[in-house]
Amino acid sequence: MVPSDTTGTLSGALPVLDLNVQDDHHAPLPPAVLKRVLFIWLPVSPIFPVGIGYLVNWLHRMHPEVEMEVLDMTQIAENSYQEALFAAIDRFKPDLLAYSWRDVQIFAPHEGDNSLRRAFEFYYAPKISTRVRAAIDGIRMVWKYRTEFHRKLRLIRSGAKRAPNATVMVGGGAFSVFAEQIIPLLPEGVIGVVGEGEDALIKVVEGRSCDDDRVIYRKAGKTIRGKKEGSVQIRRAPYDLAYVEKVFPGHAFYHRRMIGIQTKRGCPYGCSFCLYTYIEGKRVFYRDPEDVVSEMRQYYEKWGIRNFWFADAQFIPGVKAIPEARALLEAIRDSGMKITWSGYIRTSLISPDLATLMVESGMGDLEVSITSGSQEILDSLRMGFKLSTLIEGCRNLQDAGYKGNIILNYSLNAPGETEETLREAIESYRTTCQIFGEDRVYPMVFFLAVQPHTAFEKKLIREGYLSSDYDPIDLNPMTIRKLLYNPGKLGALIARACLAAWDEEPMKIGRAVMRELDARLGPSSRPQSPSSPPVHSVGVPSLS
Repeated sequence: MVPSDTTGTLSGALPVLDLNVQDDHHAPLPPAVLKRVLFIWLPVSPIFPVGIGYLVNWLHRMHPEVEMEVLDMTQIAENSYQEALFAAIDRFKPDLLAYSWRDVQIFAPHEGDNSLRRAFEFYYAPKISTRVRAAIDGIRMVWKYRTEFHRKLRLIRSGAKRAPNATVMVGGGAFSVFAEQIIPLLPEGVIGVVGEGEDALIKVVEGRSCDDDRVIYRKAGKTIRGKKEGSVQIRRAPYDLAYVEKVFPGHAFYHRRMIGIQTKRGCPYGCSFCLYTYIEGKRVFYRDPEDVVSEMRQYYEKWGIRNFWFADAQFIPGVKAIPEARALLEAIRDSGMKITWSGYIRTSLISPDLATLMVESGMGDLEVSITSGSQEILDSLRMGFKLSTLIEGCRNLQDAGYKGNIILNYSLNAPGETEETLREAIESYRTTCQIFGEDRVYPMVFFLAVQPHTAFEKKLIREGYLSSDYDPIDLNPMTIRKLLYNPGKLGALIARACLAAWDEEPMKIGRAVMRELDARLGPSSRPQSPSSPPVHSVGVPSLS
């Protein structure tokens, strides 16, 4: 489905570099052919464009003669997007437009977004009047989703038309996931990048072939896919925040907020529903702890940043990562900076001495993807950890004096879920409350979203739950119900528990869902721990 474009369409193909030039990995860096690069952060919720920052830093290190500028469309009024884009193009006169597209979907856990609630009301609410209201609101939300999606397409198209001699690239998290659906909606010549973009960017700037990178583009009516050979060598890549400030006029918007820091790329786990291995690969590459701490210190001193999020798939991706994590945490602890940090962390890998180091280095609230309280479900999802060791890691943190909150991410109604495994989820929540105290534990209820390129998606296609030609970016009542995986009688039970809890305070909905499920399921047929506290407080899911 190609949307109408009020800004006009290209009468011909975009200028494209010769993508068949031979690439000599052993030769010195050739001079830059494209000398002026405009990075465009497409509209999204106010999140610092971490990826663009690293690309700017990388390109400047490799080619300091290239001039750059960052246009952050997050800070621009919705009705002025195109005007701001055209103004930047006319003033800067770029040779390369590099777009970063982070978000595509709705039904994600965004504060103030009721799309998931309306979907559940439409499918599960007992009152017809509630369903009718939810349907009307749901139509508006789907229209908004499609409008936002097509607006981003138009910004790419119209930018290409405004700068007809410029090369155009597009990447980012959302594009990486939905590249095969998005690239046919863009003009020929747009070079899409899946996953990390440093090497592809350098090659395009130098006029070399990027077919040995994970690129996707259309040429002569055909879709061409490049194959990645090797990975970006990120071990030593000192960060120059002063230069990022120079080329990013809107940087002050992010001062004194939380900033994302990437300490590594890749994830060795094979969780069946996760996209990190598709985007970043299964091999883990680490940044030097000295570079990471230097980057943090620059944000600390220049922007007043005191809260950091480690934007890794997992902060400790396996036992082999422990020495790297330890070296980084020691460097942070010894830096003298008074900060808090957080990220996605598997507590199953936290030993007593590592727990002490995490506390000493300033670990803040901890987000743990527990996923299920059933080991059988965890194994079927290929999560790669034992629930008993996850609980043991939590105890080690508490013993080390950890004072933060624990956010437990549960994906209820995964394949194989039963009433008994739901009770086990409630029991695992109780056990965690017993360790930290109920006031510090926040369960967040998610649903497994069906994502392209995952083992979960392939399983559902094999089983006939999804058709092999389904469109993951097309939303209608049938696809919405399937892509928010919550089937069967248990799905209705969980959804109604969510509906009963939804009017609670956002951070407490998850507790209320657990309480509702506990009441609806009744006592377990298995013996329960007499020391487990009752589920009695009210609580919110971040539901996605």
